[in-house]
Amino acid sequence: MADEVGGMGLDINAWWEVREDSNKITEAAVRRVQDDQKKAQQVGQDIKKDKAINEKFASFLTFLLKDIKSDILMKQIYHVFLKTKHETTDLIHLRKSINTAVVVGIFVPFYQGEIKELWLDEQYQDIFNFNKSIDLTGYIHFIKQLLPKYHDNIIMDKEEFTKLLRYISEYYQLTEKLSPESTTEFENTLKKELALNE
Repeated sequence: MADEVGGMGLDINAWWEVREDSNKITEAAVRRVQDDQKKAQQVGQDIKKDKAINEKFASFLTFLLKDIKSDILMKQIYHVFLKTKHETTDLIHLRKSINTAVVVGIFVPFYQGEIKELWLDEQYQDIFNFNKSIDLTGYIHFIKQLLPKYHDNIIMDKEEFTKLLRYISEYYQLTEKLSPESTTEFENTLKKELALNE
């Protein structure tokens, strides 16, 4: 039998070396598969966590839509977060998604109880001190921290965003109803404070 194998030109030692190499590859492949499984497990956990947070955001936004009784404020939220303008063509189009963390965030100070109830306070606790009353200065300070933390690289219309903050300030009585002259001054101050003039 050995003669037959030898007569076919097969080298038994070379075959054994190939077999050893394939065992090494298999061990490396097993390690790679195990690493991939760990990564997939982590991604799965991240997806579950994101889903849970998104459900909390959705619950809060549903509550917010029912609670806000100002059509002007609702329209302004729409203009700021659901529409965007192309920088070069000035064409306005609808956004495919919104920056939920910012939309919810701008209302956090006014609904601290609801935010805690939904366990969303964890999202904002490093930039907002819950259990405190809010005034205009504190609100602007919070917005200054909120915007860079949750920026999604989609440009918001600065004029529309400034108007939104003015409407929020009036609606939640951080300021009184502003006259046209006071409105301009207030919006310019907001732009300056939030570095929106650039």
